[in-house]
This record gives sequence, structure tokens and C-alpha cells, in this order.
Amino acid sequence: MEVSSSSKDLEKKVLTLVKEMDYDQRVLFILKNLGPKRFTDLETYCDISRSTLSKYLKLLLERYFIEKKIFDDNKPRYFITERGTEKIHGTSFSLEQSLFYIDRLNENISRLTDLIVFYREIGVADSIISQIIQKITKIGVKFFNIEQNRELYLAMFYIFLNSVLTREYKFEINEFCKHYNVKKLRIEFYVDKIMSSKLGFNMFVRGEDIFFFHEEDIIGITTLRLIKDRLIEEIIQKNIANDKTVFDLDRIAEEIVEKLVKMDLIWDRIIEPFEILVEKMLIKTSIEMGIPKPTLMDIVLQSEKIAKSKAGINSLINIIEGSERYEDLNLVSISEYKKVDLDEILEKMRGFCPKCGKTILKSDLSNICPRCENKFHDNDLLTKIDEANEKSMQYKKEILKMEILIECPNCNYSVKPYWDVCPQCLTPIKKE
Repeated sequence: MEVSSSSKDLEKKVLTLVKEMDYDQRVLFILKNLGPKRFTDLETYCDISRSTLSKYLKLLLERYFIEKKIFDDNKPRYFITERGTEKIHGTSFSLEQSLFYIDRLNENISRLTDLIVFYREIGVADSIISQIIQKITKIGVKFFNIEQNRELYLAMFYIFLNSVLTREYKFEINEFCKHYNVKKLRIEFYVDKIMSSKLGFNMFVRGEDIFFFHEEDIIGITTLRLIKDRLIEEIIQKNIANDKTVFDLDRIAEEIVEKLVKMDLIWDRIIEPFEILVEKMLIKTSIEMGIPKPTLMDIVLQSEKIAKSKAGINSLINIIEGSERYEDLNLVSISEYKKVDLDEILEKMRGFCPKCGKTILKSDLSNICPRCENKFHDNDLLTKIDEANEKSMQYKKEILKMEILIECPNCNYSVKPYWDVCPQCLTPIKKE
């Protein structure tokens, strides 16, 4: 029971409605209802000039309402973000536009008749059916591109039962398969299908337990918002603070997860795997915000949490190199992990600083590390990721010690150990 993507009738209706909207709303409305589009498509659909479209796309990108990334056909397209979706939902539309949303909702619900009947047959409560349908309507047409059958519906039910938001329903996969008389292999197949279809789900494991959340549920929206706010804060601080300031991926992830714990969105037992997942999301978002790859490589090599797992380091480097595989973007256990081609990466650089582990690019011919100012010769450079990771973590610890405030021996004013004099009384600071 396959359902095709956007029909000509849907496209015609969308293009009729956008004529009444402001230019920025046109872009968001088209991307939300017709999916990712190329620049030339948007130029045609929005019925505006190239220069005007470029201006509005730049504005929407700066505000993180949309993002530009490579699509499945390896060509760049514009995607609406969850923030852009919120922007649409918060906008007052005409009666016809509102009815359009209702029509789309009713159409999606009618497609789920078999799902509703099946769930009731196996005794799923209507309140749970309603929550699953709400999730599917947010996903939209992508869900219906997957072959619709009972095993898919069971996989969606399994994801719901193991959601971070529904901790009271936790149902281990072997018991789930035994209870609903389905082969474990089939549930795992459709979970993989759902994850690889980019429907917005995230997953992570803790021992034998698997947990899910969606980018448009309260955990997904809140986590991504905290990540973006924290990255913006770090970028601002980096531009106005001392050069010795360290972008501590571990510390930032811990602070974000601590806020989620205080909001009671996650709980103590899943803190550690969730922190590592947040680190992956931080790196992915950093790429989307335009932070250079060499900088991100240096940040990754300083992570003690990621260093505990070889696959973790590989997956973060894969993300930096542009991977969209859910196995890289999420925290999952898989039997055949796609190993990063370190030789290919090292071709782009000379090596790593022997003192602090920073990446040294081939274009840098000074033989002086831009981070720690260490002078080196070519044969001194490290060539192994593990060695660079160890040196980078050691250097991070040294720098963090230098950021700890001490008291001025004369006036007790709080100073940093690398300052030359106390700004309060001008007493020289004794260097250790």
C-alpha cells in the first residue's frame, strides 16, 4: 500500500495559496508542504526575482528558519527547520489557508485507517493511537513513502513505547516481539527503515535498552534550541575573550543535559549516553552554522567522552566530513560500522601538533602551531588520531587550569594565573 509524493493537485493548491503571502512566508510554506527545493525551483514557485529570493533566503538562513544541505541526489537544496515550522504555525493565515491545513490533516488521517484498525485489534489504547498519529502527521508524506504494513505499524508502536517521553511504557525488544508474535529481525528492519528515511527520529542506547525521541517533540525542540543558543554564546565569547579560551565539547554537553534534567525531560540513568548524543548534535549544528572543519576536528580531539569509544571518534569525524547516515548522527550499536578513511583525511593536512594535538594544514607553512605557538619540524608532527586525541586532552586540561581564578596576594582580587599584573592594585602575578 504505497502512497506517492506530492501530487500535482497539491502543488497547484500550494502555489495558489502562496500568492497571498509575504515573500519569506512563501519560501517557508513551499518547503513545508512540497519538501526540499533547489534555488531554481523556489524562484519559479515563489514567483519572485533571483535577487529578491537570494535576499530572503539569506535572511531565513541567518535566522535558522531554513538550512541548505546536500539532498539524496547529491545536489544542494533548501530545507525548512523546526524553527521555520514554528514560524509558520505562529503566523495568522487566511481562512482558505487554514482550511488547507485541515484538509491535509484529514487526508493523512484517512491514510492511517489500516493502522488504526490494526492497533485496536492488538489492544492499543485510543490515547496512544492518537499520540502516534500526531507524530505521523508531523512527519508528513515521507512516512507514507515507506511500504505500509503491520510490521511498520508495530515498529512505530515499539518506538513509541521506548520513547524518552514515555518512560513509563518501556518495553524491551525481545519481550515486545514475543508478546506481539513478530520476528525481532522484522522490527529491527523497520526501525532501520524509519531511521534511514530521515523522518526526524533520534535514537541512543544504554546497555540493552534503546531510546527514541523526535526532532519536533518537546525533547527534540528543546535540545536543539539549547544547542544553538550555546553555540552562539560560545562564538561570541571566542571573539571577545582571551585566545586561551577552550571550546570544551564535554563541558558544553554536560551543561545542556543538566538543564534537560532540571526540566525533567530526561533522567539520571540516561545522562551519559544522552551527553554523547548531544555532542554529535553540537558538531552537526556547528557544521550547519559554518564553523570550519579544522576547528571542529580540534574540538572533537579534545573530547574525553568520545575518546572512550573508537566508533564514537570515527562517527564524529564522519559527521565533520558530511555524513548524513543515522548510524553516525545517532548513538547506536551496529555490527558493521563504516570506518572513517583516516588516510583520506590526513591527505588534507600535514599532521597534528606534537604539543597540543591541533590539526596542522598543508597550507600552514610557518612550522609554528597557531594554538600553542610550539615550534616544530615536519618529522615531529603526529600522524595518528589516537595520539593527537591524547595530546589534545592533555593540553585542554592545562588550559582549563589556567582559567581557574586565584587571589591576588596583595588585595585578594580574583585574577587568572597567566595575567601579568592584578588589574585592581597592579601587583605582579607570580607565574608557576
